[in-house]
Amino acid sequence: MRRVLVTSPHSASLELLRRVLAADELGLTISATADTDDALASIAASAPAVVVVDLRRPDEDHPLFLGLLRKRHPTQPVIALVPGKVRVFDGQRERVHEAPGDSAESLHQLLGTLKVAVRDLVAQDWLKVFRTPVGRA
Repeated sequence: MRRVLVTSPHSASLELLRRVLAADELGLTISATADTDDALASIAASAPAVVVVDLRRPDEDHPLFLGLLRKRHPTQPVIALVPGKVRVFDGQRERVHEAPGDSAESLHQLLGTLKVAVRDLVAQDWLKVFRTPVGRA
């Protein structure tokens, strides 16, 4: 079972993201926290397959958290939800998906893009587990 860590300073967003990802049929364990220090400690203790950071509303700690996360764990896959976009960092490169607007349809699009990105990053994480080590028969 692969773990996804969700962090958001807003309890409603945190609960929505946790429920949306838990409802997916990937058998993921979803950890959720509003506290950035708890999130960094959790990552240091046991790296999750993916970290989802909600940056859609202004907050001082979460942009700083994202910077610290990238500095301390440069290959950690991260999905950052920013206003109108979903930024997906797979550990090597970043892709940006547009999700403009402030309507129910744009929220639905954002959540759909998030679910696809999480599936892709979890699949990449599983490939690391099952890949045959180089140089061994």
